[in-house]
Amino acid sequence: MNRKERPKRFNIERIIEVECLRLSSEGAGVGYHDGKATFVAGLLPGEIGEVQIFEEKKSWQRGRLISVQDATVSSQRVNPPCTVYGVCGGCQLQHLSYPETLVWKKRWVADNLTRIGKIAMDNVLMYSTIGMEDPWRYRNKGRFHRGEDHRLGYHQEKSNTIVRFKDCLLISEPMNQWLKEVEDILLKEAPEIKTLTLRENTQGEGMLVLEPVNDGENIRELLGKMNSLLIGSNEKDKRLGISSVWGINDAGKPELLIGKGDFRQEILGLEYKVSPLAFLQVNPIQTQKLYSTVLQWAERSPAKVVWDLYSGIGTITLALAAKAQKVWGIEENPYAVEDARVNALHNRIENVEFMAGKVEDTFQKIDEHPDLVVLDPPRAGAHRRVLEGLIKLQPKRIIYVSCDPGTLARDLGILQSGGYQVREVQPVDMFPWTGHVEAIILMTNSGFKGK
Repeated sequence: MNRKERPKRFNIERIIEVECLRLSSEGAGVGYHDGKATFVAGLLPGEIGEVQIFEEKKSWQRGRLISVQDATVSSQRVNPPCTVYGVCGGCQLQHLSYPETLVWKKRWVADNLTRIGKIAMDNVLMYSTIGMEDPWRYRNKGRFHRGEDHRLGYHQEKSNTIVRFKDCLLISEPMNQWLKEVEDILLKEAPEIKTLTLRENTQGEGMLVLEPVNDGENIRELLGKMNSLLIGSNEKDKRLGISSVWGINDAGKPELLIGKGDFRQEILGLEYKVSPLAFLQVNPIQTQKLYSTVLQWAERSPAKVVWDLYSGIGTITLALAAKAQKVWGIEENPYAVEDARVNALHNRIENVEFMAGKVEDTFQKIDEHPDLVVLDPPRAGAHRRVLEGLIKLQPKRIIYVSCDPGTLARDLGILQSGGYQVREVQPVDMFPWTGHVEAIILMTNSGFKGK
């Protein structure tokens, strides 16, 4: 590399002033300095911040907020109640009033659809974000990691540093207590355990998942000593309410160590078994609202055959069964598929069938043409072969549930090029105080007949 080709060196760790103009979809304030986009966590629109630059690229840079010149400029600024906010990184918006976070989440969805998906929003019904009456202690799952001091905490955002806390305001008070007691008792005698996951259903029962566990007998012996504490087998002592403890070995296989194997969650009147490695929406209150919207949109045009792609444990599949003659669910996770089949039997639903495999490889095996297709893919979005397959099949309606506005917009753009039109958009605040937003999209076939 000659001297002319050497990359430019930037002067990082310098101090500048930045006026915030808007919020990025990550929740950071966005301003401009010398024509360069500058991202600053904690800065709100209208505010001017003293900012220390710590990362600089050719067209953008990131800064650390040192101070706000006048914190009263933004009427939406509030004091974050979390004691580790700004250190943990799990929440990005606790300094912004909750109603205003809902406004921005709607804007982020619309901006992505317009900018990335090239969706013309003039003829689209774009609804306000569905929020929560009480946007705290909503998570039914937490994943925690052991630090060098053998204490548990979250991984700091974009880091392996462990952030400890006394009370995480996103999980319930019982879950905070479970974490403390398990940490105090179990981790001292089982140093091989590096990570644990806690789940809680709406009935107050808990599931504890330990990993790695390659000597189940040793851990089971320790748990046996704690049986009355963990499982509540003693009727006078049910402090923890954890009904099952699982171990995950190095091969990723789950093993029931102690307690009952079934962990169940009720959603819209149906009861679902959830395996330790199966996906379940983390916010049960908002899940009910999200699935209710999907069902309302599905009802508008009675469908004989429905496909539920990326179906998980069958939550949407089984709910849709009452609206159709037949519902097909496809899911890659084998544990989730097993749960889905058990859930269908448990709820006495017979007009559903689940197929295990990657959606892009499996949907072609279904010989019944869909009238309605529901997609709820992971954050990376749907596989392109799935989208191209739907364009060829031309189902009358598509309902797309997404947790990432960027990949959602990309996928909708592809479907739009194949003759579909976005009709309605409903953002849902599944993750209050974070930069994440869920969205439900209704698309209809415009009559396009491709080659």
